[in-house]
Amino acid sequence: MTYHVSRITFCTPHFQISHRWRQYLWIVHVSCALLFLSCQAEQGNYTAVSQNGQYVYGVWKARTAKAAKGLSRQITQVPVSSRMLGEVGTRTETLPQMDSLPLITTAKPMDLLPANGEASHWVRAGKPSVDIGKALYKNVIGGNPELYHNYGFIEGATVEYQTPRLGSQPLILLEVFDMGTPENAFGIYSRNRYPQDEFEWVGSRAIVSGRGLNCWKGKYFIQIEGYEFASQIKEGMVELAKATAERIKDPLTTPHLLTRLPSKNRVPHSEKYFPSGVTLKGIHRFLPERLLEFNPSVTGCSAAYLHKTSSTDWIDTMMVFVLHYEVEAAAKTAYDIYRDHLETNTRAVDSTQAGGIIVREQ
Repeated sequence: MTYHVSRITFCTPHFQISHRWRQYLWIVHVSCALLFLSCQAEQGNYTAVSQNGQYVYGVWKARTAKAAKGLSRQITQVPVSSRMLGEVGTRTETLPQMDSLPLITTAKPMDLLPANGEASHWVRAGKPSVDIGKALYKNVIGGNPELYHNYGFIEGATVEYQTPRLGSQPLILLEVFDMGTPENAFGIYSRNRYPQDEFEWVGSRAIVSGRGLNCWKGKYFIQIEGYEFASQIKEGMVELAKATAERIKDPLTTPHLLTRLPSKNRVPHSEKYFPSGVTLKGIHRFLPERLLEFNPSVTGCSAAYLHKTSSTDWIDTMMVFVLHYEVEAAAKTAYDIYRDHLETNTRAVDSTQAGGIIVREQ
């Protein structure tokens, strides 16, 4: 009996302390839940889409409807409905037509391959080969041959390099592709470019990843592969890229459509260009299939944006897109297709007949 009483005496204060903590934790739990619900009421996955003239543009993956509106408004001051933005009056001016980038260098890819000694002690390991049309995919690329066709490939030249300092076997493969236009060349270059990549200046900005180096200049896409991991091989790749770029006299300009992208909070090196509806399938998870099937000649661009200026998280970002059509009627039809798709599959948050639509997606 004494033992039993002592247990009660010992446990009673413990029970009282535990009960106070339960009350405290319950208050904290309720407060956190209310805060979470209040944040969830506003935060989510918001999409904004608008149309003006020959352009359909908008924002994907915004955390809030306000952020989607604000970023959409920044797209090179695209005119949008006052009802959508909560402003007084409606701006009606139309964005100008996009001109093609000029061409200066029109040489064959074969003529752009560095000669022996142009890159210090690197020399050709054999005769260059030239590929035109479908032969390129049979002999050189493999893997995803249609990718180059989709970006306008015309002709390519390939040669291997070696150096007596590292033996007599080929160690570097250099390929130069004529993509037809500077826009196409930049497009295929940007397709697999990411902010976290290592970049090297070679007369243009080159992506250095593992044993590979990719860059573009004028209408040419330059692709270099090192067969082994070694600092001397990497240095040789950079030298060969510089020697190739020096032969191309075109200025380092990007497609004019990219000027429609806001600069504030844009993630560096996240810009991508799509010269056709086929290449736009690279971001098709955000676009209804009918939109691409309707007008395959559409061009487009996109870029990632930080939610906050102070943020450094390049994974959690929102995306801006701009699509350009040959005529305004095509843009209007495309917008109607996209709008119908959104209204069918999501809940509209803000919508006007002429100015655009904002939805919260799953």
